[in-house]
Amino acid sequence: MPLQQPAVILNYPGSMPSAVLGLNDILSHAGLAPLTVTQPDLAPALTRAVILPPSAREVHPSDAPWVTGWLAEQSAQGALICSACTGLHWIAAAGIDRGRPVTTHWGLETRIRLEYPALQLDTARLVIEHTDLVTAGGLMAWIDLALVVIERLAGRAAMLDTARHFIIDPGRRDQRRYRRFLPPMDHGDRPVLAAQQRIEAQLAEPLSAANLAAAVGLSLRSLQRRFTRTTGHSLTAYQQNLRIERARDLLTTTGRSVAEIAAEVGYSDLPAFHRVFSRQAGMTPGRFRRTQWNAPSPATPSPVR
Repeated sequence: MPLQQPAVILNYPGSMPSAVLGLNDILSHAGLAPLTVTQPDLAPALTRAVILPPSAREVHPSDAPWVTGWLAEQSAQGALICSACTGLHWIAAAGIDRGRPVTTHWGLETRIRLEYPALQLDTARLVIEHTDLVTAGGLMAWIDLALVVIERLAGRAAMLDTARHFIIDPGRRDQRRYRRFLPPMDHGDRPVLAAQQRIEAQLAEPLSAANLAAAVGLSLRSLQRRFTRTTGHSLTAYQQNLRIERARDLLTTTGRSVAEIAAEVGYSDLPAFHRVFSRQAGMTPGRFRRTQWNAPSPATPSPVR
């Protein structure tokens, strides 16, 4: 089995050199030893994360047709796929958004909607995270993206240490959640991974375990057994954890009402959403939002008195 590369920076045609070099510097400081790839023969067979930097010019996936196939294969193996700004073009072309919300630079919204009308764009948000997909907005959002990748691959302490070293404000990162639900995606069980990706792509829909098993080519009993063994959660618990994780994200990054957020993550019964959220977060959705927005960044030293 080939060795797994920790992280790949995809230096596609037109990538901003400053972003490519900056990503390499930041990730290297965190000990991730990123590999910069410019052509298919340099692309590893396995990697934990792929980062698509921004470009200062128009992006045309046809300029490097090998990229979309390689991205799709990495996604199918559970790699974390990340884009900043124009890098979203490659994700859309590879179809690995799977109907989930994504973001890019607000100035690209009209063009991207024309090219990919099925894409669920939300350019009001700087960063949108899913378990195996992270998209960031503007040209300089690759810095925020780097912190996401470090937290995912090296842990929170490494992310905060890197932010302090480069004097990057991690306030947005620190005010997201008290707890993260980041299930394993690179476990190598493809039917289970396909089930994980389908659950997240259809998060607002009722979970039919039988239909899910049929979609990934397993019997219901086999899927339930393998899914629990691989992820540590039953199908129902997994979906519930993802829903609350998404709700935490939306509560701290949008101004949508609690009722709107509950509906978006699959809870038509608002009291039920309150009960589940309060049980997992230890507080109501409204209190969680107020606490997170007012939380100080731990990377900011207290003033000397």
